[in-house]
Amino acid sequence: MRFAVSLLSLLGVASIIGTVLQQNRPQADYLVKFGPFWTQIYGFLGLFDVYASGWFVAIMVFLVLSTGLCLIRNVPPFLHEARSYREHAKEKSLAAMRYSVVLDGAVSPEVAQRYLEVQGFSAKTVKREDGSVLVAAKKGAMNKWGYICAHAALIVICLGGLIDSNLLLKLGILSGRIVPDNNAVFAKDFKPESVLGTGNLSFRGNVNITEGQSADVVFLNADKGMLVQDLPFEVKLKKFHIDFYNTGMPRDFASDLEVTDKETGKKTVQTIRVNHPLTLHGITIYQASFADGGSDLKFKAWNLADPSRAPVTLRATSMREFPLDIGKTKYRLEFDKFTALNVEDMGRPSEKSGGVTAAINDVRAVTQEGKRFTNIGPSVIYRVRDSAGQAVEYKNYMLPVKQEEDYFFITGTRTGLEQQYRWLRIPVDKAGKIDTFMALREFLRDDAARNKAVEEATQGAPAEIRDQFKLAAANTLSIFARGGYLALDQFVTTTIPKDQQEKMQGYFYQMLFGVMNASLDETLKKYKLPQWPQDEARNRFLLNSMDAYTGLTEYPAPMLLQLDGYTEVRSSGLQMTRSPGASLVYLGSLLLVLGTVFMFYIREKRAWLLFSDGKIRFAMSSNRNERDLQKEFPQHTERLQQLAKDLNHEQK
Repeated sequence: MRFAVSLLSLLGVASIIGTVLQQNRPQADYLVKFGPFWTQIYGFLGLFDVYASGWFVAIMVFLVLSTGLCLIRNVPPFLHEARSYREHAKEKSLAAMRYSVVLDGAVSPEVAQRYLEVQGFSAKTVKREDGSVLVAAKKGAMNKWGYICAHAALIVICLGGLIDSNLLLKLGILSGRIVPDNNAVFAKDFKPESVLGTGNLSFRGNVNITEGQSADVVFLNADKGMLVQDLPFEVKLKKFHIDFYNTGMPRDFASDLEVTDKETGKKTVQTIRVNHPLTLHGITIYQASFADGGSDLKFKAWNLADPSRAPVTLRATSMREFPLDIGKTKYRLEFDKFTALNVEDMGRPSEKSGGVTAAINDVRAVTQEGKRFTNIGPSVIYRVRDSAGQAVEYKNYMLPVKQEEDYFFITGTRTGLEQQYRWLRIPVDKAGKIDTFMALREFLRDDAARNKAVEEATQGAPAEIRDQFKLAAANTLSIFARGGYLALDQFVTTTIPKDQQEKMQGYFYQMLFGVMNASLDETLKKYKLPQWPQDEARNRFLLNSMDAYTGLTEYPAPMLLQLDGYTEVRSSGLQMTRSPGASLVYLGSLLLVLGTVFMFYIREKRAWLLFSDGKIRFAMSSNRNERDLQKEFPQHTERLQQLAKDLNHEQK
């Protein structure tokens, strides 16, 4: 019993892990959440597929054996005890019981047996060789079945779990008959030894189907690769539906499916949604998720090696790859998923910046606190891969995102899945567009335009220092135009004595802001953009533009892409399972409930009346909770004695 309880406790802990930790997710999801180190550790321990892991299956096997042996050993004596009336009880043993008394009156054994039967006991009268007569009675014999049902429930539940734990699949992998594939992408590319037939006893797999397309297989995670599970039918996604709350979070999503039986050609049309699956051929189709199915995307694209403010239009399709040739350099654009709605908790504003050193950190995380959920609009993830195979991942939002008091077009970058995104923030102008910033960027790359802005900015300087001030301002703006705050900071640290650097940083920052303000005026005039009078919003735009300009000088991509439009195509994530063990689990659960009821709510009670030597001894016992007998025993004693008086009175 101690061994079984220990195993049951281990299963309980493992089940908690399997409930808290999402199971059978793509490896990339775990890498993002836990990092490469802990992902490898958790994967080695089998925590990403707890219920099919070898150690979990082994625990269930040992628990079945342990509990089964316990039942084999104890069921026969339990059943014998349940059937027995204990008619061999002796006078001495009955007298030694806690609840035992000699009745004052006299009743016949037949009357005593009838009384006990009326009280709900099953009674039996036995005449002994010594001339005595014993009336033995029992009630609540089903209590013993509680033990049997509870232990049988554990066995049945574990057997159901073993059937659905892919035990046969694991044995096939160990024997080499089944070989998971970790290279193939499409079902048609899997080798025969990586494809499972429709007769597979149990499985749990996933497939994503785009609107208008169909699938007749699902993919199973197995060991360090994938397996293809053939289905006896073909599933076509006719239409995907989704509803949202006012916050933008999904409220309900459903799929209109057309399922065609491969053998008979019979078509079944049904809509499935969360918690409302469809079952055919013993396979249950669940609505599990939804995702991008290859949406048409439109981008504005700026070549960062070219100062031009005018973008080119780039069209692409999510979940696809495209070549990108810039001059003689070849890249590949790999588009990942497109998301039309992004619900974020926008409770906390981003950190404020200050000074040249702080301004170098040109990217800020979109972090929040509190519980203010907001839909911040469409986004797309893509990667730019160079000829050496190195890739940087980007996440771009189509709509401006509000941070603090202003709105920004934001793009995140990272070089590995284990990293957090670093965000480039480009401020919007009064019209909510990126045009003013890109025009300012082009202006700063024009030497003649910069000189004109410096001339305008230094007109108010005293005549005796105007030329010197003009030269310093021109140099400051030129350095900033080449590399933003990074270049300016490098100039200060390499050319100015260390004890004067902090003072000069503040000086350069003030000078830079002045000439940048003039540059913004000249930019608006040159490109015929709406005039922007001096106010707090303009000052913030200018400071944010200086941050963004610095970020672009370090931007790791050759082009800046800004999502500008889309035509969404959705795919439905379906999970298909064949779980013959589920019915055993339900049966085991029923047995467990019955066992609990029998053990805790049905109490076994026994009663004896021994007629010997002219006296009648009445005794009672219970297998548990004798407090009931504290009330019942005096009542039965009183009733039997009253019954004896009444019967004797009639005889007189």
